Amino acid sequence: MYVDGLRVGQNTYVATELSGMDQVQILKGPASINFGLVAPGGMVNLVTKRPEAESFARASMTYGSYSLKEGTFDLNYSPNNSEKGAFRLNGRISDQDDPTDYVYFKNFYISPSYNFDLGDNTDLSVIASYQHREYIRQQGLPVIGTLKDNPNGSIDRSLYIGDPNFGKYEADVYRTGYTFKHTFDNGWNFNQNFAVQKTEMDGKAVFARTGSNFWAKDKQGEIDYTTISRRNNSRHQVIDNLSFAIDNRLNKQFDLYGMQHDINIGVDAFQEKSDYTNDKYDIGDLNIYNPVYGQNVTLKQNVRDINRLKYLGLYLRDRIQLNDQLLLSLSGRQDWAQTQTTSLVTGNASKQSDNAFTGSASVMYTLNDIVAPYVSYATSFTPNSGTDVNSNPFKPEKGKQVEVGMKLQSPDQRIQGAIAWYDLKRQNVLVTDTANSGYKVQRGEQLTRGIETELSAEILEGLKLTAAYTYTIDAEISKDANASNVGKALDNIPEHAYSLSARYKFDPSSKLGWYVGGGFRGETYKTVDGLDVHVPGYTVFDTEAGYDAERWGAQLAIRNLFDKDYYTGALNENLVTLGNPRQINFTVKFNY
Repeated sequence: MYVDGLRVGQNTYVATELSGMDQVQILKGPASINFGLVAPGGMVNLVTKRPEAESFARASMTYGSYSLKEGTFDLNYSPNNSEKGAFRLNGRISDQDDPTDYVYFKNFYISPSYNFDLGDNTDLSVIASYQHREYIRQQGLPVIGTLKDNPNGSIDRSLYIGDPNFGKYEADVYRTGYTFKHTFDNGWNFNQNFAVQKTEMDGKAVFARTGSNFWAKDKQGEIDYTTISRRNNSRHQVIDNLSFAIDNRLNKQFDLYGMQHDINIGVDAFQEKSDYTNDKYDIGDLNIYNPVYGQNVTLKQNVRDINRLKYLGLYLRDRIQLNDQLLLSLSGRQDWAQTQTTSLVTGNASKQSDNAFTGSASVMYTLNDIVAPYVSYATSFTPNSGTDVNSNPFKPEKGKQVEVGMKLQSPDQRIQGAIAWYDLKRQNVLVTDTANSGYKVQRGEQLTRGIETELSAEILEGLKLTAAYTYTIDAEISKDANASNVGKALDNIPEHAYSLSARYKFDPSSKLGWYVGGGFRGETYKTVDGLDVHVPGYTVFDTEAGYDAERWGAQLAIRNLFDKDYYTGALNENLVTLGNPRQINFTVKFNY
């Protein structure tokens, strides 16, 4: 995850607030050079809201299912009718329960930003934000009793298998930074992005045991599938994380020997320190048909580590328009990374230094106004901080991707689409340690091949369609130190994933008036942990209707219209995660 082109800390365990973002950029293909250390399969870059040239005041209120209450505001003041010297303040507050008993989410977010007026050739924006989250996390339901028959009957979908008295998480995230740009008289542009982020999190959770220890045995030593074991598997996690990120880049566009160049030369750096406590507690078992909460917990093991991650990267990227039809993109970067983990309980320390050269190359040929085929190749390098359950440091993740595709566009640009075949290999990938809750393990190599398509079209005036489809040909562990893992399917990757949505505006000549929309999304079955666990596929439907006036608007949105029961995936071979039931939200918004 990146924010404003800068990496977000690895060990924060807090989702980034999207209401403060102006754009969510989902970049596929060889993006590792454009944004530093990311896997070539794709990445997400969030662009924060900045001051604009026009003053405005916007607010919204939403009420919905499961006691949802949400309010947002967005204020922009521009004294000079310009982005320079403008100030913006936006925020959100929300409170919502969950279909699962005892689970809830509360959130508060606020973000001020200011653009300095430093002349025509210089831009400086300062952005800050504060976020507070409080929640009890959903922990899934047993496979036996949901996907598979339980001799004692089906499990209530609202069952909470943790303990509400030992289950609350609270987190505070403070972030501040700036973006600076200066244009020189010779045509060169200098861009600098900087951010510092501090995350404080304190959370408790009761987890079920994993593997063959999941089900508790009765007094006769038999499993009757009524009680899950939680012995020695509760956690008190405390995180104090501080990270710094900076990116410096020189850019210029120029012609050379009849070819147009767009060149970027830069250096970026990242530093993170994370004080991580993961104490282990013991708690009694839970009868899933007659749960008793509020049981005593007993401390069994102290775990406290200091994780440090540093990296420095140099990069060069050039987009070369060879002629009117042929576009060549070349890039390369050299990275130096260092990770260090120190146990404050045992005093043991591990340190690892790595470096790598990575790059990408792509060629796109515009056949005509409609079709532009392309081919690309990219490699990646990503350091991993932390250790496994045995205090062994993690190796850096490496990857490579080949992609062949075609971009499509109608002459009037009302229809746009793309289709691509990809072959992605990732080595040393971090995955959940299913035998030890709260820890990670590394797989030797993962192989993923597939085809992706996407389409957006305005087929009639006022009617817009968006569609996407992914066919996963292969998704498996191709190499591993444990030979028994080779050939196993990657967790929670469906063979087919698809979506289709449409929106119709009754008066397409105006931004105001009535509109309606709807669509569906779904996936085919998934394999979990390479075992005999298959999460069934699903298709759910969504719909919306609304009206926009000059100063106000209203919208009614329904997700999972037909209230279908489904599962989104699984945590391991014993636990599945639930899809949301029908949710109805009504929003009123105001504009000034």
